Amino acid sequence: MASRSPPDARLPSLPVLDTNLFASRLTAVAQKHIVIVDDETAFRTMLRKTLEAAGYRVSEARNALAVFSLSAYDLMLLDIQMPGIDGHKILTSLKGDKSCTAPILVLTGMADPSHKKLALDEGADGFMTKPLNMELLLSKIAELLARAPTQ
Repeated sequence: MASRSPPDARLPSLPVLDTNLFASRLTAVAQKHIVIVDDETAFRTMLRKTLEAAGYRVSEARNALAVFSLSAYDLMLLDIQMPGIDGHKILTSLKGDKSCTAPILVLTGMADPSHKKLALDEGADGFMTKPLNMELLLSKIAELLARAPTQ
């Protein structure tokens, strides 16, 4: 009868997790400040929870007046359809001011290609339609932050 090797001897060795690398990446993400501009409270709350779970610092604004009172941020998530001053006016105002270098990602329920073209022409750095795929959103945010000038 053949002797059996101990159970752990048959298991493949797993790579050791570099906790320092993980911690430094998490710290880098945690330092990024994202602003959500949307008039729908439930949508802002859902986005905030998702982004905070991913390690970002998050602020919320429900209208244009709140946007212009914000301090520095690294990226803005902007809805287009809002009462009063809509996202198009906010976008053109912020991007018209050359001091605003933070990327702006438009998140809207308007899926028509003409809306995307208009937003990009107005200076948006990206465009996604609702409902959102959170994995794609986090990927797009990471991409825009990687390309953004440091503030």
